[in-house]
Parts: sequence; structure tokens; C-alpha cells
Amino acid sequence: MGFDLTTFALQLVNVLVLLAILKHFLFRPVVEIIARRQAETEAALKGAESARAAAEAATEAAAAEAEATRAARAELIARAQTEAEAERARLKAAAEAEAQQIAAAARAAAAETRAAAEAGLVEETRDLATAIAARALAAQPQPATAAAYAARLAPALAAMAPEARASLLAAPGLTLVAARAPGRKDLAAARAALPDLPPDTPLTLDPALLAGLELRSGAGVVHNSLAHDLDQIAKALRHADAPRA
Repeated sequence: MGFDLTTFALQLVNVLVLLAILKHFLFRPVVEIIARRQAETEAALKGAESARAAAEAATEAAAAEAEATRAARAELIARAQTEAEAERARLKAAAEAEAQQIAAAARAAAAETRAAAEAGLVEETRDLATAIAARALAAQPQPATAAAYAARLAPALAAMAPEARASLLAAPGLTLVAARAPGRKDLAAARAALPDLPPDTPLTLDPALLAGLELRSGAGVVHNSLAHDLDQIAKALRHADAPRA
């Protein structure tokens, strides 16, 4: 079989025409489809990568937010516990202070009440004792004569300063005061026991003296009576009972 160049050329042309037809009608659409599918795949891959990155970022943000939320919640709980403990301690301290104040006030009130009761009892006892002594002595006969009381009065009068004694004896209203009326001789003896007393000095009666003989004038009084002695005793008792600073 011989080689026919014409036939070979025709076949070559047919092949080239066929290749051109295939390239135009088959290969190009296939290439375009492949390229489009590749572009779509790459776009899908890029979208998936972006979505994955966004999902990871969202996950990290959610985790960070959850951690921040847990930290904030823990801080709030710790702060609330601290504030609750502080408030509990404050309320306890306030309650204890109030209880101490109430107890102190109660003790002070009780002490004041007890002191007042004791003072009132002492005062009543003292007054009652004085009244009983006064009534008992008043009910008894004259315990001493006017002359005896005058003998007690004379030293008290003599012990006064000369100016004070002269002022007392010269003042208006000078009088001898007795609890009961003495007899004539007893009165004379009493006047004799008081040589400084003017002879015309009148005698007045004052049952409140209980017993005794006093000298009074506008310038003062020389006390010499049982009532005055009882009053001095009562004053001494009050002074002894008074609290000392």
C-alpha cells in the first residue's frame, strides 16, 4: 500500500477541522463550565472559610463574654457577700450598743430609784425618829429648870464677841423664850444666872422649843433648846448621808 500525500493532507485537514469544531463546540463550554465550577467552588470555599472564621470569632467572643459574665457574677456575689457581712456586723454592733445603752439606762434608773428609795427611807426614818423623840420629850415633865438652862445660856452669851453681844442685848425685841412658864423663884434664878441681861427683859413662851431657854432680839438668837439640838442632829445626819464628790 502506497502513501498518498493528498489523502494524508485531506485527512489532516479533516482532523484539524474536527479539532476546531470540538474546541469551539465542546472544549470551550467544558472549560468554561469547569472554570465556572472552579470559581464557584473557590467562592464557596472562601465563604466557608469566612463563615468558619466568623464562627470561630463568634465562639471566642461568646466564650470571652461568658467568662466576663462569670467574672462579673462572681464579683457581684463576692461584693454582695462582703456588703451582707458588713451590714450584719453593723447591725450586730448597733444591736449590742443599743442593748448596752438600754442595760446601762436600766441600771442607772434602778440605781437612781434605789438611791431615791434609800434616801427617802433614811429621810423618813430620821424625821420619824426626830418626831418621836420630840413628842416623847414634849410629853415628859420639864427635864430641867429655867435656872439650869440659864446656866447653859450664860456661857454661850459670854462666848460671843463683845460687839455682837452688845448688839444682841441692845436690839429691840429682846426677850427670854421658854418652852413652859417657869416658877417665880426659878425665873429669878435664871435672871440671876444672866447678869448681863437687862432686868426688865420680858419672858415669852414657845412650846416649839420642847425644852430650854433662849435669848432672842432683832439682832439674832442665842439657841439653847431641845428643838434646836434635834434640828442640829438632823442636819448632821443629812450631811453624813450626802454623797461625797
